[in-house]
Amino acid sequence: MINNTSGKREYILLTLTVCIVHFLLGLDINIVSVSLPTISQSFNITPASASKVVWIYFLVLTCFLPLSGKLGDQFGFKKLYLLGIFTFLAGAVLCGLSTSFEMLVAFRILQAAGGAILFSITPAIISSYLPEGMKGKAFGINYAFVALGGVVGRAFSGYLLDAYGWSSIFFINIIPGIAALVLALRYIPSVSPSNKKVFFDVLGSIYIFIGLFFLLFAINNGQQMGWMNQYITTSFIIAAVFIYLFIKREIDIPAPLFNLNYLKKKKFSFPLISFSVVYIVTNGMVFLFPFYLQWIKSLSKQETGLLMTIPSVMQIVSGFFGGYLSDKKSIRIICTYGIILTFLSYLFFYFLDSSSDILLIIASLSLFGIAIGTFIPANTNRIMSYAGIEEKGSISALMLTVVRTGSALGVCFFAAILSVYIPQANPITANVPMNIMESGFKAVFLFGTIVCLIGIYFAVRSEEKEVNQYEVL
Repeated sequence: MINNTSGKREYILLTLTVCIVHFLLGLDINIVSVSLPTISQSFNITPASASKVVWIYFLVLTCFLPLSGKLGDQFGFKKLYLLGIFTFLAGAVLCGLSTSFEMLVAFRILQAAGGAILFSITPAIISSYLPEGMKGKAFGINYAFVALGGVVGRAFSGYLLDAYGWSSIFFINIIPGIAALVLALRYIPSVSPSNKKVFFDVLGSIYIFIGLFFLLFAINNGQQMGWMNQYITTSFIIAAVFIYLFIKREIDIPAPLFNLNYLKKKKFSFPLISFSVVYIVTNGMVFLFPFYLQWIKSLSKQETGLLMTIPSVMQIVSGFFGGYLSDKKSIRIICTYGIILTFLSYLFFYFLDSSSDILLIIASLSLFGIAIGTFIPANTNRIMSYAGIEEKGSISALMLTVVRTGSALGVCFFAAILSVYIPQANPITANVPMNIMESGFKAVFLFGTIVCLIGIYFAVRSEEKEVNQYEVL
């Protein structure tokens, strides 16, 4: 923790540093996603090929999370964080300078490696260096900045693409990236880990990287390639083998990449399951709802994009208050309320159809944004409060690995259910009856409602934790 004599100013500037980094990450994710049609046209490739710019980024980012968290614990957060900012920024610049699609994908991999460091180390920095009573607020502000980055990315992407081309969406990272680098150099404490163990589980890192890579590859491509496709089934088998080898190794060695003993305690594992549930329904909704707006409500892409900013705007506000309240009130109750509100928003989604008023749609999306913003910072604060002082990085990485896997599963599940009712690429031109399309969306939203109930169970059953107390499990 920062020395008390440094005062509140240093705490605020440290929080600002990580918030700028996460604004940058939120901006990049959203602005690149919006630019895919332009990238597709520029390189004369199919939209499916262009999507590699997004899903390979997430694939590599998730695979690097476990390694990044453990490196932070072992060698210190500041050096690794600076490396993460530099790598992310260098990757972005090189992406903008790419002269072929293959170069663009390769440099997105570099950018993803930097992003993995930043995602995994930020919660550890907040949890390690800020005092009790400020951590929840910092998590809330940080989450609000991620949502703000998403809003800014969607709002300005069209202008940048029209005025300066697709390269500009990567060059826009330069100014906030340099600002984050300077602030991190100044305000992140230079603290050497007291843990003097030199052992680093290289083999375990390889096992989990390979396992996650093939698991997420199969999840992301199973719908398009077919779940019984030989590449998909082989990927699942390889993933299962290497994840098994990883778990077996982590149990046997003295200094594991992840301390799996945490998972034996429901005070830790239940909030982690709740997190996975929330990200399943969050990313599932983000994937699905634009199709509802365009296919069922016949809205334009511009109108769809505008409506899809509503949850992000609401998350900016509710994220701050969710984090703030987690410093003052029962985190279990706050998280439970957050998932209950998510459940209610899905009930609203379920009853939407072609005749639904636009105000009802806006209200449903607003409630969803408030719910997610309330839950995520509070639950992050709760999970990180359980991590031992020498395991903040690895626990943060474990949490985010679960979150990213849940995100991938959300898109996978929602797409699979919808395709049962609407297998056509464009049901409008295929003249699919409206009642069939509405039934498909209702089935998906019903599934999401059931998943929310599972999340409510684990949130309610989670053990309460005093805000000013943490323990090593």
